[in-house]
This record gives sequence, C-alpha cells and structure tokens, in this order.
Amino acid sequence: MSTLLDIITATFIGAILILMIIGINFYIENSSREVTNANIAQMNVKEISEVLDFDLYKIGYRVTGPKIIFADSTRLVFLCDIDNNGKVDTLEYLLGNPNELSSTPNPNDRLLYRILNNEPKKSSNLGVVDFKFTYYDSSNSMINYSSLNSQTQRDKIKTIEYFVRVESVFPVEGYYPGAEIKKVIRPKNL
Repeated sequence: MSTLLDIITATFIGAILILMIIGINFYIENSSREVTNANIAQMNVKEISEVLDFDLYKIGYRVTGPKIIFADSTRLVFLCDIDNNGKVDTLEYLLGNPNELSSTPNPNDRLLYRILNNEPKKSSNLGVVDFKFTYYDSSNSMINYSSLNSQTQRDKIKTIEYFVRVESVFPVEGYYPGAEIKKVIRPKNL
C-alpha cells in the first residue's frame, strides 16, 4: 500500500513539474515574440523618422515662390531640390486608408506614402497606425488646419511637427507591440 501511495505521489509531482515547465516555456516564447515585435516596430519608426527628417529639412531648398503646396494633418505636399540636381521636385507624404491593408492581422495599420514628382504611389507596410503633422508659425503658435486652404496661410508655416506610431503587424496575446516618435523640424528655407 505504501509503495502504491509513493508511486501516485511521484506521478502527481512529476505531472505538476511537467506542467510548470510547459507554462514557463509558453511564457518565454510569448515574451520573446513580444520583444522581437517591439524591436521591429522600433526599427520601423526609426527608419520612417530618418527619411522624414531628411525630406522635411529640405523643404524649400532651391525654390523661389511658394514652398508648401498642400498641408493638413495627414498629408503634406512641398517643393524642394531633394536630390540636389538643380531641378525642383514635388514631394508628398500621405497616410493611406485602413482598408488598404485588410489582409494584415492588425486592423489599424496603414500605408504611409512618399510620392516624388507625381510618380505612382509606392509604399511598404511598416505598421504605421497613427501619423500626424502639426504646423507652427514664426511665433511658434499652432496654425489651424482649416486656415491652411490659402497659400498665404501656408507661407506662414515655419516649423513642422510630426508624430508617428508604429505597431507590430502580428499580435502577441491580442496586443500589438509598438513604438512612436514625435519630432519638431525647422526647415532652413521656410
């Protein structure tokens, strides 16, 4: 009887240990996926930020006349000599619609377009879920979007702030790890 009780107790303890090992393994796997997805989101937001910084600092470079053609919260069209070849280029940033990426698991991700000289729209899915421009005048007062319909008001823009939030395309336990950046750019030629 004592041997049977020892076998049952050992089996029970062994089963608990196996379940604990499986639970720890599951936790480590989820943590690893979350860290990996968060790192990918951080790399994506860094890449977007580097491109935006380069382009926005060039606004108005070698341009006479109006420099910003269109400005609102998710779209900006401006002129510059982006490739330093002596020709004025038109550069546009535009946030796409959420339904353009209906095939991805993240329901909130969108395409961020960078369109040079009216070329066809090109983008890649970097997991952008939020993107916004904010504009300021020379006294650092925020300019209302509704007033940016006229060129006179767009000419008052001296500082541009952008906000980008990127999330992982794939969820971890129903959560999309992400990263964000908010930065103020003061182009020299505005």
